[in-house]
Amino acid sequence: MKKLTTTLASLILLTSPALFAGEVYRVVSEDGEITFTDSPPTNVKAQVVDLPQTNIAVAPPKRAKADDSEATGDEVPYTSVRIAQPLNNATIPPGHPTVAVQLALKPALQEGHLVQLYVDGRAQGSPSSSGSFSVGNLTRGEHKLNAEILGADKKRRAKTQSVTIHVKRGSANNKTSNRPRPTPRS
Repeated sequence: MKKLTTTLASLILLTSPALFAGEVYRVVSEDGEITFTDSPPTNVKAQVVDLPQTNIAVAPPKRAKADDSEATGDEVPYTSVRIAQPLNNATIPPGHPTVAVQLALKPALQEGHLVQLYVDGRAQGSPSSSGSFSVGNLTRGEHKLNAEILGADKKRRAKTQSVTIHVKRGSANNKTSNRPRPTPRS
């Protein structure tokens, strides 16, 4: 609100030519020193100076974008925020104890911003200043991954769409699949 009030006051002052209609005088002292002033002394002869008209151009106000609503200071809104790896509906085969998660951000993660990763709606660790994560100890089955970008004030700046992954694990119920098959003798 303060910025708006200041801007409006500046525009009123800049567009009011009556405020700048005062005359400028050239005064020469007894010592020959020349002074320019808007209020000449009464005991000295002052000469009115004709100045060229000032060309005043007012910059148009900055348009607010819909994405700017939460950005502050020098922050730039994120135009693209997505989970680049793993792909949606990816299958994580048995033998992979961790899943690598990689974010793709445009622009890159800004200074002071952090990324919070969520698995099945639960935060994974503390927010990080990196867009790369390693998630371990996932049970077999379907899991949903998403991430949020948090500003320096800890408010959400952007959020990814959820990505679904399918984790495969060896089963204790299927004992034959884990044993090596005998090779036939000739």
